[in-house]
Amino acid sequence: MTSQESIRSDQILTPEAMLAASTARTGLSDFGDPAFREGLDLLLSDIRALDLAPVCIQTSAYRIGQSLDTRALAVKGLKERPDVLDRPIVQPIIIAGLVRSGTTALHLLLSLDPQFQGPEHWLTVYPMPRPPREKWADIPAYISQKATLDAFLAVSPEAADDHMMTAEGIEESLFILGSSFSSNMWPSMWNVPNYDRWYRGRDDSDSYLWLADVLRLIGAGDERRWLLKNPTDLFSLQEVLGVFPDAKVIQTHRDPVESMPSVSNLIFSARRAFCGDKADRADVGRREAEVWAHALERAHAVRATSSNQFVDVEFTDFTRDQMGVIQSIYDQFDLTLSAETEAAMRAWLAAHPRRTTKGPKHSPEDFGLTRRQLEERFAAYRARRGYI
Repeated sequence: MTSQESIRSDQILTPEAMLAASTARTGLSDFGDPAFREGLDLLLSDIRALDLAPVCIQTSAYRIGQSLDTRALAVKGLKERPDVLDRPIVQPIIIAGLVRSGTTALHLLLSLDPQFQGPEHWLTVYPMPRPPREKWADIPAYISQKATLDAFLAVSPEAADDHMMTAEGIEESLFILGSSFSSNMWPSMWNVPNYDRWYRGRDDSDSYLWLADVLRLIGAGDERRWLLKNPTDLFSLQEVLGVFPDAKVIQTHRDPVESMPSVSNLIFSARRAFCGDKADRADVGRREAEVWAHALERAHAVRATSSNQFVDVEFTDFTRDQMGVIQSIYDQFDLTLSAETEAAMRAWLAAHPRRTTKGPKHSPEDFGLTRRQLEERFAAYRARRGYI
């Protein structure tokens, strides 16, 4: 029997085994409020039922284990710095919108403004009070995550193109929310129906309270305004605004009939990495269309009764005139765009020209869908946005 053949999910992907492995790696056994176990247990139970190949079991254990490590490190950091829990997060700017609607580029552009702070990628994996930038190269956690990310991008260059991820760059909230074990990240990686049903049916306030506390830890001593991004905040917008009651939200928009095949391809790539040949294109297409149609309608209902300030950004407007859209956002939020920041944004845009292709790269049929199905599922949203 080879070592690969001896790898069994019922031995590795159990809550007890995963928690013990995390403790062995970090030396930490306090994972905070045990309520997170409900999501963890459901997730692992569904993954075990997939009967994954040994290499996928290892990959899955690594990814889930990383979020357990993140959770334990955050709990440790918050116990050492209880003072940060009393610090308010004032008027954060939150970018939310359908995946593939320009959220990444907009987030990266706004992050160039020094009046904002955001969670850097390596700190979403190894949360701690943000050290001075000049010291990062000597910090083992930064060195480790940079090496891990560089190795991943070397074998998955499309991830670098799609997300422009770097260890030191700003990261979306999804990684921190993942360590709450109530997150859309997990059903994006595996077909986990029981977990997915539980996640979509729950009040997610506790996950966003966890996010807020981890942000307070990372930003300890930094009074700058938070800049956050997570497309699936649309699904939980009620809970987001409950935790960040004075948030200002930028919602990006794009015709789902055009974007959903690309969204599905992105998610299928993740599924394939963790599930191998168990990844199913039609299952991904069905699930993503269903989730995003629901998210857009939930967000619309919340916005109808919210007193928060929202700015809407059309994908076509943003791709045509990025700096014009940026200036409009600053004007609507009463922000000042300095000459230095504008120059930095223009330099970034020059260094990252938008790729253009002839026609769509993916079709609805690639993922078991049809154009008519997408038109019907997103009919209300498309009518509101004038896509029909």
